[in-house]
Amino acid sequence: MDKTPQLPITPMALDLWYEGPSFVVADKPQGMAVHPDRADGEDTLVNGLLQSNRWLAEMETSHAPGVIHRLMAQDRGLVLVAKSEDMAEALRGLYREQAITFSYRVRMSKEVRPVATELVTVFDHQVYDDISVWDIDSPLGDTEQLRNEWLGEVNHDAYFVGYRMDIPAPRTHIQVGFGERLWLPAIDLYTVPT
Repeated sequence: MDKTPQLPITPMALDLWYEGPSFVVADKPQGMAVHPDRADGEDTLVNGLLQSNRWLAEMETSHAPGVIHRLMAQDRGLVLVAKSEDMAEALRGLYREQAITFSYRVRMSKEVRPVATELVTVFDHQVYDDISVWDIDSPLGDTEQLRNEWLGEVNHDAYFVGYRMDIPAPRTHIQVGFGERLWLPAIDLYTVPT
């Protein structure tokens, strides 16, 4: 039986980092929203997923079908989307329990001082000229919420790249990522005199 999605389908090239029978992990490009704000919205990650995947959870009733977490449009990274209603419920339960771990590289002004919180584990931090790069883990998959929790009000210039996630999914445990965690290089940047 075919399902009819509530959202329009937007043909686009997408990178899928994992696709199984019950969920998919896709790379959301910078500048693209995860899902539209309205049922007639277009050009989001979910609209693109519908072009090749006609079985997203809640696709007939939601403008955010199967979405477990969201990255802000200005950020890039891996997004977890359920393909069945049962898996959507199970993954949202894991997310609420903070059982899914999201890894991010975060670039911001070196002047920004993150707030210590139990929701962020810092693995590495380097300063390059006037920018600061952080490698962190968090159970927060929503980068707007993470900004507010970790960076407070001064977070407008931070750029998050969600590069890995650890999903203790039902009946399996999956780690998906762009690559292994590497230490940030400790280098000094110099400007060539003109």
